[in-house]
Amino acid sequence: MKRFILTAVVAAVALACVGQAQAAVETYTVDLNGYAVIGFVGSTPDDYARAQQQASSWELQRHLMLKPQSIKAVAIDESQGVALNQAQLRDAIVQAALAKTP
Repeated sequence: MKRFILTAVVAAVALACVGQAQAAVETYTVDLNGYAVIGFVGSTPDDYARAQQQASSWELQRHLMLKPQSIKAVAIDESQGVALNQAQLRDAIVQAALAKTP
């Protein structure tokens, strides 16, 4: 019984930590005439690393036909200390998507 309770507590703490780690990355969607680009934006170096992981995971699933083919994912680095306004952020997401190979 003690092992079951300990396992449940460890699992709950792990899930809580994962939920907090994912919340640090902001997500934006840009519509490009029928296609969409999801930009995962990291505001610190750790957040940017998470954003890259999320974008890579999305793209892998897209290539395996598990995600819609009309949606591309990119990671945006905002950890340089310069906050982007909405127009600059949209341009950065579009440029990153265009620079990526299909």
